[in-house]
Amino acid sequence: MPPLGVELTPRFRAGARALPAERRQQLAQAVAMLAGTFGQPHLHSGLGIRRLKGAYFECRVGRDTRIVFKLEAGTAALVLVGNHEDVRRFIKG
Repeated sequence: MPPLGVELTPRFRAGARALPAERRQQLAQAVAMLAGTFGQPHLHSGLGIRRLKGAYFECRVGRDTRIVFKLEAGTAALVLVGNHEDVRRFIKG
């Protein structure tokens, strides 16, 4: 399976900039892992990828940070980085 393309939305970029430097480094590692292993569950199991609603998914970056992304034609559009409550609000809104 070819690597997944990744698109960073403005909302995602703003959320990432607000994180501390150490968390941004973990975020970059998670995004790279997502791009290289999506669709291969045994390889990306540490990310805890799960479907949220429709084409939206979430994955973990450490204990309390989540990435929400939308799959679109072989590309993961990263739309949000935040905590569990941020994800819940995003899905409800």
